[in-house]
Amino acid sequence: MSFANRRPGGRILPARRLTPQVDPKTQFEKLALAIGEIYKHNASKLSFEELYRTAYGLVLSKNGQMLYDGVKGVLERHLRECVETGIMQYAAKARDEPSLTNSEQFLSSVRLLWSEHVTAMLMIKDVLMYVDKVFVSNARLPCVYDMGMHVFRDQVFQGAEFRLDLITTTTLLSQIARERRGEHINKSTMRGITNMLVELQDKDQTRSVYKATFEPLLLADTRLRIRISELGTAEYMQRISDYLSSGTTALLRETVLQELISANAQAVLDIENAGLVQMLEQRSIASLAVLYCLYSQVPSAVKLLQDKVHSHIVSLGDHINAPLATADDAPKPGAKGKGPQERHGLAERTATAIRWVQDMLKLYDVYEEFLVESFTSNLAMRNAVNDAFIETINRNARSPEQLSLFIDDSLKRGLKGKAEQEVEHILERSVLLFRFLQNKDAFEHYYKLHLARRPSSLVSKLKVECGSQFTQKLEGMFKDIQLSADLVQAVKDADVLADTSFDMGVSVLTPTFWPSLWSTGADSKEELHVATDAYSMGNADIKVHFGSRTHELNVSTYQMLILMLFADTSDALTTEQIQQQTGIPSEQLSRQLQSLACAKYKILNKTPKSRDISPADSFAFNSDFRAPQYRIRIPLVAATNHMESDREKAASQAKISQERQLLIEAAIVRIMKDRKQMMHENLVNETIVQLSPRFLPSSKNIKEGIGKLIDREYLQRSLDDPRLYIYLA
Repeated sequence: MSFANRRPGGRILPARRLTPQVDPKTQFEKLALAIGEIYKHNASKLSFEELYRTAYGLVLSKNGQMLYDGVKGVLERHLRECVETGIMQYAAKARDEPSLTNSEQFLSSVRLLWSEHVTAMLMIKDVLMYVDKVFVSNARLPCVYDMGMHVFRDQVFQGAEFRLDLITTTTLLSQIARERRGEHINKSTMRGITNMLVELQDKDQTRSVYKATFEPLLLADTRLRIRISELGTAEYMQRISDYLSSGTTALLRETVLQELISANAQAVLDIENAGLVQMLEQRSIASLAVLYCLYSQVPSAVKLLQDKVHSHIVSLGDHINAPLATADDAPKPGAKGKGPQERHGLAERTATAIRWVQDMLKLYDVYEEFLVESFTSNLAMRNAVNDAFIETINRNARSPEQLSLFIDDSLKRGLKGKAEQEVEHILERSVLLFRFLQNKDAFEHYYKLHLARRPSSLVSKLKVECGSQFTQKLEGMFKDIQLSADLVQAVKDADVLADTSFDMGVSVLTPTFWPSLWSTGADSKEELHVATDAYSMGNADIKVHFGSRTHELNVSTYQMLILMLFADTSDALTTEQIQQQTGIPSEQLSRQLQSLACAKYKILNKTPKSRDISPADSFAFNSDFRAPQYRIRIPLVAATNHMESDREKAASQAKISQERQLLIEAAIVRIMKDRKQMMHENLVNETIVQLSPRFLPSSKNIKEGIGKLIDREYLQRSLDDPRLYIYLA
């Protein structure tokens, strides 16, 4: 037929239904009976394909809500019947007579019902798969499986009629208490019940019933029982991990740590005759290791431990520093050099200074052992120990000088008869304390003054510690010595002195590298410098007649000058007369006279007979001197570096301050050359950061340096903001 002949407004009608319409209630009854059979463990007799088509037909016929509600009702009735006929009798016994047997029976019955319900819901979910796919998703309802879990929660566990949740949690806690006492419980049942609580969601759908109901009660009960329990905590944690949720085990661990450590951390450290101080003083390595193992698990507790160790080190350091105050009360220098009493006082200061370094090193060795053996070399603990040593060492204002004295004394005594490894060990230990010094530039000043033998290995260690700028002057001293040796050898090779028996050695030294004495002009190999004469470093060979005997003496330059005074006279000369005629400094004169009159070879006779040299002592030529050798070397009494007197200390501090001011100005110029413009506060902070490896400059000194640089037109203040500095190229 033609479409043009169709009547307007026509429509296509659905095909006539050829099969009779099935009653939805009848279809649902079929599904309800099948659910009952599933719970009775008769699922093998059912046709799941036919049941699926039945549910499919009910959804297509717009009966999805009736089906969903009906299934829910079937589940509720079945579970209520199971509780009433099976579980309640065990629940009543577990509540009224909470024996081990009654508790086990109750928990086993709940676990069995739960296990059967989960298995049944997995099958029911498969039968009603189309319901979940079409109806539930459109109606925004829980899926069939989740709905079954909610029914179990509301009807069995948290139902107002049964309240099995209260009985279950109480029984679980009692079982855990029994297990703590050492009784045997069924851990498999406990694990099954806790898994049920984890899977069941609370009514607000944000957390599990386990988290909402059971875990808070467990933590509170554990906190209470730990306070009165004698069972080992580690054993308890191991046991409960077998049947509790892993998350709860972690929370219980935190609870245990809170009750056993955090709440008592300070009290344990402060226990009299058994606390941390006692462990440290008795060097109880094992006890400290156990203490740290416990405290390291609680951040607040380990911080208390660090603070306590820090304060104890500072206290011990103050005890080591205490004798220095007494040593500083030694006799002050007189106007005419050092007398016996004053030299004795300086010797005492020096001995005290060396003991101070030795005691500090011993203290550090003790705590280094604690760090390695007890504190597992933990970085935070090491920082606490290092901070304590920095604080206590720098409380001693003269620590740089004393460390330099210790190195000098160790090398003078130790280089004789000691292996290279032992010397290296001394230097390494010295660098340990050097690392803690804040005023490293002061150490450099005293190091140049004290050390006659400057081992290059120590300079290398200092260079690694502080950088090449710090050791620049020290390395320059080595270079001067090498260049001077090359110059002397060049003179000898040129045969300038070939026609004479005169031999000479000259050292031309850079004045900024070496401690200064007095100056004369000298023409060096490269250019005219102001040279420093160090007569005390020279030597000479002279022939001396002792009656009919003649000896060739190898003496120092100063000793030669002294002996020349007795060449034309047999009269005795006093110390004061010798000094006036030779001009030898009093500090050097005492050593030279001791070498000639008080040592092995007594070239001069001294009156009175003592080793101390005073201005009134007299000396005469010893014409009765006897010795088997023709050539004799007169050894010079070793110079003993000592703590500076107040006058010397003031001079050293003035020189250090002058050098620091130059370093501050140089640092400011470097910073401003790079930044071009900078605010006052930022410039001060940056200067402190750059100079802190050498010393800690004060804001006042930095401000003075800025002012001097402005006067010399290196910097200028901004016209708009006087706090802003501008670098002038």
